[in-house]
Amino acid sequence: MTFAEFRRQAGRHLWAVLAATLLATGCGGGSSGGGTTTTPPVSGSDTNVVAITLDSGPAGVSSRLANIPYVSVTVCPPGSRSGCQVIDHVIVDTGSYGLRLVASVLNNLSALPLQQNGAGSPYAECAQFVSGYTWGSVRTADLTVGGLTASSLPIQVIADPAFSSVPSSCSNTGTNQGSVAALGGNGMLGVGPFLLDCGNACASQAIAGTYYACTISTFCSSSAMPLAQQVANPVARLPSDNNGVVVKLPAVATGGASGVTGSLIFGIGTRSNNALGSATVYGVSGATGNFTTVYNARSYSRAFLDSGSNFLFFNDSTLPTCADSASGFYCPAATRSLTAQIQGTNNATGTVNFSISNASSAFNTNPGATAFSDIGATSSDVSTFDWGLPFFFGRSVFTALERASTPGGTGPFVAF
Repeated sequence: MTFAEFRRQAGRHLWAVLAATLLATGCGGGSSGGGTTTTPPVSGSDTNVVAITLDSGPAGVSSRLANIPYVSVTVCPPGSRSGCQVIDHVIVDTGSYGLRLVASVLNNLSALPLQQNGAGSPYAECAQFVSGYTWGSVRTADLTVGGLTASSLPIQVIADPAFSSVPSSCSNTGTNQGSVAALGGNGMLGVGPFLLDCGNACASQAIAGTYYACTISTFCSSSAMPLAQQVANPVARLPSDNNGVVVKLPAVATGGASGVTGSLIFGIGTRSNNALGSATVYGVSGATGNFTTVYNARSYSRAFLDSGSNFLFFNDSTLPTCADSASGFYCPAATRSLTAQIQGTNNATGTVNFSISNASSAFNTNPGATAFSDIGATSSDVSTFDWGLPFFFGRSVFTALERASTPGGTGPFVAF
């Protein structure tokens, strides 16, 4: 097993934008814009569609949030329509796999059965991302999104109070994302290209920082995890439209916008609302979900499309960074028009034109905006190119599941 097989670590950046501290301190440039932007509505009879909203975040979050796509989901005890709960502000994440909900927002937690091993010990999970980790139990629920239901789905319950002791082999990566405020949402809906969040590697051996078996005293030790009990991509468990997803968001003007809405559409080529059309298919690695991006004459083999990263994350020494509290964001004196090439594992190639504007100026000029199309930041991993949510604006972005049949070929792939 290689490090690349830790699929959950492929990438996820979440930066809260703190309006009170993002004060311009010398970064040049300016921006204008604002207003409300929506993508054309889909038919109300389309059961494979759920609305995406980009707003200021869930209740109780004091930080200003931007570029986070939210959906609402319904969670029920398996096999029951009683005790169901609608959970809003769940982050749509094409860079991870499976449903993860913060325990504090669940009022039906006790009705969701724990996944257990043959000895009756409950399983817990550590999910490690670029921005930190989530720790919690593995439970089973029926999940409804739009008009489709994934039955008996293994999910992670983040910060489950019955599993309060976090193993050091989990907490040694980044900060604890085990609250609504830290996560930026009430949960995450991972709809990336893989069926399971770890796969065969975790089924065959115990791997620190992934799955754990716990005793009643909450002592947890690394454990192998059977495939059937791993946190699973809900898309593959849907009764139809289960070969991938489309994230469809409107274009956002320079300077940002508020009230942005779009659609998460299930299936690829299964209905008229998810046809590939003229989109180009780019194959991705069957081990990591990555493709290659060539930017500034440098090739990044660990590149990915990630709706769970709220900005573009890459490194460019020619772009000045902000000198104020927006440190780490790019702050060019004037908006830069940039170009990169994408290369799929199927040898498909394409050019992506994108822009990077002055982050401090944009945040301060439009403090009410919840969507920005041209904000970038440096990456802690110099070997990656993270095409975060700004990439998705103005596009229909397809993610096909591994081994799934589609009109564009067999997944995994991305297309736009």
